[in-house]
Amino acid sequence: MMKNFIKVAMVMSLIVTSMNAFAQNNGKPEYPRYGFWSNWSIGASIDLNNQARMGGFSFGDKWLVSTNAGMDIFAQQKLNHAFDWRIRFGFPSFGTPHWGDVKGAENTTYAMDRHATLTLDILWSINNSILGYDPDRRLNLYIFAGGGLGFSFNEKESVTNYGVVGITLDGGLGVSYRLGDPHHIFFEYGYDINGDAPAPSTFFKTDLHHTNRIFRLGYYYCFGVTAADQAVAAQKAMLTQENFGALNTQVNNLENQVIATRNNEKKLENRIAELEDQLAEAMAKQGKGNGAAADSLQAVIDQIKADQLTFYAMPFSVLYAVDDWKVSDEEMEKVKAVARVLKDNSDVKIMVVGFADYSGSDQYNMKLSEKRANEVKRLLVKKYGIAESRISTDYKGKSIAFGDIQFGLNRRVSFYRVIE
Repeated sequence: MMKNFIKVAMVMSLIVTSMNAFAQNNGKPEYPRYGFWSNWSIGASIDLNNQARMGGFSFGDKWLVSTNAGMDIFAQQKLNHAFDWRIRFGFPSFGTPHWGDVKGAENTTYAMDRHATLTLDILWSINNSILGYDPDRRLNLYIFAGGGLGFSFNEKESVTNYGVVGITLDGGLGVSYRLGDPHHIFFEYGYDINGDAPAPSTFFKTDLHHTNRIFRLGYYYCFGVTAADQAVAAQKAMLTQENFGALNTQVNNLENQVIATRNNEKKLENRIAELEDQLAEAMAKQGKGNGAAADSLQAVIDQIKADQLTFYAMPFSVLYAVDDWKVSDEEMEKVKAVARVLKDNSDVKIMVVGFADYSGSDQYNMKLSEKRANEVKRLLVKKYGIAESRISTDYKGKSIAFGDIQFGLNRRVSFYRVIE
């Protein structure tokens, strides 16, 4: 009975979680939450750099219009449907510097700033933020902004700073288009502002001494979701709105099974009571040669009770990425559901069993599966207040595998009810 009861409780918990998610998103699909190693991209671009200003930000600063070519390489990760972050290393201008007079200072010759930059940028999607998450959307209009370090390397020190590391600020507007997984192209129009290491009193005057317009055309390759996160997403597929009706049907079926199981258990209890009465009578008559009958009845009773001394598995497991033993935020919902069942059924005891895949040695995986089981027990006791005496642990390492030995389901902690 408790096996089916726990199934009902688990599925109900998942349905409640699903309903909350749909309510928060007003019926729109929610962007999946992935681990750190998912949705990384690498890319490169060619740049057209047009220097717009030389000098500080005051109105009397000198102006120079000069154009040069450059390039960027970068690594980028998608955080959610609205935000990305990007580490960019660029040569916005290289080649021969352009020399010439500056407006308002015709007798003075200046050079276009030749520099390299290393920046950290945040990208905010305009249309995804307004329209919400849509996995089929190909066009992405975004704003980017960030900052980092710039390195000036003009050839004539008398013209501008040479070999100086300073502050770089950048920002602009971009648009990307997904040609098809995993290929993307993009165009950006932005500014970068380069300067020397700032002195507090002059930082916004002369130290930010070059302002450049940059036109950037590029390509990036997205590696997508890792196998570990795909395994987690597959287990959560039952929470999709399309499967919501199927979950309700499953709950109704389980409830009917619980009712039928209760009736069978009642019959079993009555049968055990009848047999125990017969055993008492047989033992009372044992002196009259009925010892064999008493032993036979006792064997039947022991067998019936032994059939109940089994482990009942809960209908899900906590899953892990490779080499992880901490429970992720996504998987914590399962630990919370187990705690809820234990709180609602004070007589239930469980065994928490850790497993691992085949990507390491026997000794290492045995230790890893032990850490996984102990961490889940710690959460149930410390975070959710379950008595430690109600939870036992075991660990199997990589001794038990499902399907492909590298499959993510083998990196798990499973729960079993202990019948006493």
